[in-house]
Amino acid sequence: MAGKSAVTREEIVEAAYMRARSQGLASLSVRAVAGDCGVAVGTLYNYFPDKSSLVTEVIERFWENVAFGGSGASGACPQGACFAYREGENLVGFCRRVADTLADAVMELQDGWLAEISTLDGRTKARGLKVERACFAHIEANLEQAIEHDHAVNAELLAQVGAAPLARFIWCGIYESLRAGDRSCSVLFALLEHALY
Repeated sequence: MAGKSAVTREEIVEAAYMRARSQGLASLSVRAVAGDCGVAVGTLYNYFPDKSSLVTEVIERFWENVAFGGSGASGACPQGACFAYREGENLVGFCRRVADTLADAVMELQDGWLAEISTLDGRTKARGLKVERACFAHIEANLEQAIEHDHAVNAELLAQVGAAPLARFIWCGIYESLRAGDRSCSVLFALLEHALY
């Protein structure tokens, strides 16, 4: 195959990620990504021993972009700023920002990849879930920080349930609301405003 003689791991992952975003995870093959990169198939095997490891990297890139780099049309979000607590921000305001940032990413996952992820081999699914959990833990940690910094939150309730369990509850509510198509998480946020303040 004529073409580039060298390619970086980053270029391969980016090409595979862009292919998966436009054509779905099922479109990923070592041959197709090598073609996208303009290199021989064997070149990709220098970086990825099999398709499973390449797919895992693509799933990881998706969640890294969600947690640390923005996603889809919502634009860049340098160094996780989308999920970083901002001084003076109240908890529900922070939650609304998180939901707004995640809405496009969750819809992309649901529309394009969710069914395809279920068909992956066990090892690839397990690796993808590990990366997903790390992204969720990052979001929960920032939610916990927002809870602790919002001094208007009912102190008695917070002492009763704890910041970490509350952060997990809120995160699960945001994620499930988004998956159900409620981009505004209206019910969740109305309940939070009523219960926490």
